[in-house]
Amino acid sequence: MQIERQTPRFFNRCMVRDGARPVMALNLGGSDKDLWLMRPCVHPLYTPAGLPVTEMGAHNFPHHKGIWIGHAKLNGVNFFHDLAEAGWIVPVAESCQADAAGARMVLELEWRDRRGTVLAAETRTHEVRRDGPAHVLDVVTTLHASHGALELGVDNHAWAGCRAIDALDCDDGGQMLDSEGRTSPDAVNGQQVRWVCDSGRIGGQACGVALMAHPACAPVPVFARFYGTNLLNPTMYEPLAIAAGASWTFGARLAAFDGPPDAARLNRWWADGGRRQD
Repeated sequence: MQIERQTPRFFNRCMVRDGARPVMALNLGGSDKDLWLMRPCVHPLYTPAGLPVTEMGAHNFPHHKGIWIGHAKLNGVNFFHDLAEAGWIVPVAESCQADAAGARMVLELEWRDRRGTVLAAETRTHEVRRDGPAHVLDVVTTLHASHGALELGVDNHAWAGCRAIDALDCDDGGQMLDSEGRTSPDAVNGQQVRWVCDSGRIGGQACGVALMAHPACAPVPVFARFYGTNLLNPTMYEPLAIAAGASWTFGARLAAFDGPPDAARLNRWWADGGRRQD
């Protein structure tokens, strides 16, 4: 794979390609009027056949941007919604490397309130590779209480999110499946899962995208909606406290796959995620 760092006026992203075929883009964000991205995100994420499976700035909730990390109540500051009083997650350093097997991009981030005060630091690693009919993306985030103790409050709007493209969501003819065999958003929402998947057809071709929690973090409550948003949310029911000077790590995995969903294959990708994090 190759990483193309795009920094002209209208871009601020790392584009990953496998030969001539796109794999994913890591959008770094910024306050330029032509970017205005308050948090880094991955979009698009493609299947190996070149089908994009994520949605950016969706029609109903524009703060749902591809694949992202955020929280609406970190020390009382909203790092989830695109609001005037919300905080920004800002890259301060990056490193990228790629080889024939895949690509790795590491961001050092600061969580800043609207006054620019840094509340926390974060290290976020993105690793993508091809595994059979899928591009598999690991996103491992470590939140550091580097500027004082942190509390992630109870809220539906957290932590690791994926917004599937409309063609794959249940509202537009797609289907949902989770690791426990449930098949409707109402049945999945709020439940403990290892993974949740949206699938359907794009241009007549079957494909889908699955959001998984690394086994060290699973099972985890999921916020699942019929319009294509899924959030792995460890603070859906209980707050999370991080003592000053301590850190907390959460690992998520995305599989953008060609063909219909296959529970055995999805379980293998999930289990492999655990071996890679250990």
